[in-house]
Parts: sequence; structure tokens; C-alpha cells
Amino acid sequence: MSEEAGSPQSDETKPYSVAAFNERVHLAIGKWPEALIEGELVKFKIGPSGHAYPQLRDLNGGALLELTIFRGVTSTFKEEFADSDRVIVGGKLNFYAPGGKLSFNVTSMRKVGMGDLLAQLEALRAKLRAEGVIDETKRQPLPFLPKRIGLITAQNSDAEKDVLKNVLERFPDAQFEFAYVPVQGEGCAPAVVEAIAKLDANPDVDVIIIARGGGAFLDLIGFSDERVVRAAAAAKTPIVSAIGHEADRPILDDVADFRASTPTDAAKNVVPDVAEELYRIGEVVNRIVMRIGHYVTSQSDFLTQVLSRPIMTNPYVFLDEKQQELERTLDELRGEIARNVERETAEHSTRENMLRSLSPQSTLDRGYSVVRDSAGHVLNDGGKVKTGTKLKIRLAKGEIEATSN
Repeated sequence: MSEEAGSPQSDETKPYSVAAFNERVHLAIGKWPEALIEGELVKFKIGPSGHAYPQLRDLNGGALLELTIFRGVTSTFKEEFADSDRVIVGGKLNFYAPGGKLSFNVTSMRKVGMGDLLAQLEALRAKLRAEGVIDETKRQPLPFLPKRIGLITAQNSDAEKDVLKNVLERFPDAQFEFAYVPVQGEGCAPAVVEAIAKLDANPDVDVIIIARGGGAFLDLIGFSDERVVRAAAAAKTPIVSAIGHEADRPILDDVADFRASTPTDAAKNVVPDVAEELYRIGEVVNRIVMRIGHYVTSQSDFLTQVLSRPIMTNPYVFLDEKQQELERTLDELRGEIARNVERETAEHSTRENMLRSLSPQSTLDRGYSVVRDSAGHVLNDGGKVKTGTKLKIRLAKGEIEATSN
């Protein structure tokens, strides 16, 4: 601060009074030019008097500036303002000497940047999709029962408490590996990238949850940072995004292997409900026991039936039955043989009688005879026999000699 010409200087012997010092600060700051400042509205509310005393927070978090907006300015607003709005305020710094308070007296305020920011995010989303970084087909399935759950979130945050509470309620033996990070502001993106790399390199971590309990759009901008998105897409460990913001969802949701609406939803999808799984196992075991019991009963009934058969009470029944069957078969064979012999004997007699009836002896027996000459030739034409020829006549019984005349 510059000193007015001729104004007294303070020293050990003559220090400023508070009022005098505050007045000098007021006068010095009053000479500062007007300025335009961009930031995020905090605690914005127009009071009954028409005045408003919000704060303007740096877009990267941290720094705050007290604002004073009098009724004459608020009455000219053509837009409605609320906390988390990104705005540019115009005005002049003022130091209220009696109270020693520094604030920025706003003479104009307008929303700015949201449209541009959204357009930039959409352009980044399109770029990542074209490169294949955003690709739904690359999403990895979540493990059924992870050995260890990596959790990236703010320490002692509601998001951390929600995840822990719901995971441990469902699976009390669950193990965690924590990576605490700022979840908004300038340091958010690099911290999240480092945390992803650390947990992804841990072989015991089977799934990584990145959680934050919602918030204003600008609070979540770090989860649309290109570095964070590429780190999540490159991770070999399945990533669960649980940022908890339905509208204007961060780009992290597009590359995560599973997108949870809230940290609680993430917990319910990362581990199974042990009680429910035990109930299901119990039902399966009961069905198995019932089926085994049914099988044992049916087999027992079958054995009872088998044991009740005669062959089981007298093992020789089978031999007796077979012996009787053999004897019946032998009797049938004997009968068949006897019938065949009888039939063949009858046929033989018939043929024998037929042969006998056709034999020369049978002819002789009927009174016929066979006449032969001395040379033994049979004579059948009496006209050719000469007188005095010696003849032999064969009768049915015996033979006689004669001479033709």
C-alpha cells in the first residue's frame, strides 16, 4: 500500500491505532480498479433485505472470496443463481474499516462457462470413443467374491462409510485396500490416476471402486479428466464407478466396467449377500438330500422285491426249475423220436409191400412161371421155340425141366 504524501509513518514510538490502520487500508483498496473474477458460487441466498453475501470459490477448489451484492444489483438479475453455479462477477474490492472485513462489492454477475465446458466434455467423449477407449464390449465382468476390494475415495467421507457399511453387511469377511484421494479440485485427477495404478498393480485386489457421494457438476469434473478416464480404461482390474451423479454423468462412467448409481449400489454389486447365498445353498442341499433319500428309498424297495422272490429264499429253485424244464424237453424229444420212428416204420412197410408186389417172386406166387432155354435165356415168344428144345421152367417154388414139342 502506498502512503499519502505527508501522511505520518508508524514506528515503535507511534504505532497505528486499529481504526487508523483500517482507514488507511480502506483508502488504499478504494483506489484499486474494478475487476472481473470467475469462480463458483457458494452459500448464495438473497435475504429479506434484498442483499446477498455469498462466497466465490476458485474453480480448482481451495481459495474463497467474500462477496457483497446489494439490493440494487440483485434486483437487476435476469438469471436465477444457485450454489455451484459457475459465474463471472464484476465489481470492486472493498474493505469495511469499522469491522475490518474485506469483500468484493459485486456490480454485475452472469453465468458462464457451463455450455462451453459441457461441449468440451462431449468432444472428449467422442474422441475417446473414436479411439476405442470407450468401448462397451471391453467391459470386464466383476468377480463373484473378490479376495480384496480396492476403494478410491476421500478419507472419512460418506461415500467411504456407505461402501464399508453395505459391503460388510452383505459379506462380513470382506477385505479392503484403501487409496484416499481428494475427490474434487485441482489435485483430484492426478491423485485418482496414481491410486488406480497402485491398486491395479496389487495382485490381491480383485476389483476397484471409485466412490464419491455425488455433488455439484463442477465438483465432479475431475472424474471426466482425460488422464483419469484413460487410466481406468487401461486397468486390468475391473473398475466400478460410483460417483453418484445421474445428470451430466462423468466420463469415468463410460469406461468403467460397472457403473453404480451410488456408493451403496456399488457395494451391493461388488459382493454377494452371504445370508442370501447361504439360503440358496441350504435350498440346494435340501433338494439334494431329498433326491438322495428318494433314490435310497426306491433302491431299498427294489431290493426288498428282489429278496422276496423265491430264488432268493431257496437258491436251488432255479436249478429245480431248469431240471424240470430239461426233463420236459427230453420227454418231448423222446416222444418226437418215437413218433418219427413209428412213422418211418410204417412208411418202410408200405414201401416194402409195394416192392414185394412188384417183384418177380410175387408174380411167380400168383401162378406164373419163367421159361428159359438151356443157355438161360428167358423165352417170351412161343413161336420162336423149336421143337425138342430143352427148357427150364422156374416156378414159385422150385424149377423143372421140359422139352418143347
